[in-house]
Amino acid sequence: MALEKPIVQFDLTEGRVSAADASLYATDNDPLDFARQIEILVNDPGLRRKMAMAGQKRLKEQLCWQHSVPHLLAAYEHAFAKAAKRSNSVLQKRVPAK
Repeated sequence: MALEKPIVQFDLTEGRVSAADASLYATDNDPLDFARQIEILVNDPGLRRKMAMAGQKRLKEQLCWQHSVPHLLAAYEHAFAKAAKRSNSVLQKRVPAK
């Protein structure tokens, strides 16, 4: 998508989340359908351009680093908070009450 190229891939959840309309999706584990999807792109320059533009737009507006940072930081904060809570719980069990 960064190179303004349409994609053909097997129909997997992460692929759909990432590529959306920048990809054609072949039936899972079906190499003939994968080849058919490539043939569709080879024979349709307008579709290739439309998908390439959709991929660029998606990359710039939703998938680039500046949009990922807040989500990653929130995930790390959540993970570290849970780890700290578990660690404190373990320490409290080890320290005998006075």
